[in-house]
Amino acid sequence: MPRPTPLVVLYDVPDPSTLTPGQRSGADCVWCQHPLRPHEGIDLGGTGDWWPCGCVPCCTLQSRALATYIDWYDHGIGCLYCPLRPCDRARALHQAHLDARQHAGKPDPTCLACRTVIAPGTPIRPHLWQAANGGGPVFSFLHTRTCPSERVP
Repeated sequence: MPRPTPLVVLYDVPDPSTLTPGQRSGADCVWCQHPLRPHEGIDLGGTGDWWPCGCVPCCTLQSRALATYIDWYDHGIGCLYCPLRPCDRARALHQAHLDARQHAGKPDPTCLACRTVIAPGTPIRPHLWQAANGGGPVFSFLHTRTCPSERVP
């Protein structure tokens, strides 16, 4: 079986407690529940009774969503224009990421600061941070300027 991008395993594999026994054992795709024949799925790593696998189409979609996020984030770090307002390249990368998220079946992005769903067309930026206690990277979003609403508890 081919190996997925390591970040896909860290970032996108669903919580084991939300999966069926077939998904936890690797018999079914962790994202779409498609039954996998032996050696058909992509091994996402695991131990004990946790051996997640993904079908090739789902792994491709999840990898694309992650790659577009990282491209967008990396651009924003080095762009001289983006701190003032998103440049044309940032807007294109943002749209590419939103399209990839939609194709991967992800929910609409939520602002980390105010915890509201970000409406389509609202200017946002990627916000990458390290989870506490070695939890790995967290790929999140913030409104570009100030949040339009109070933080939801």
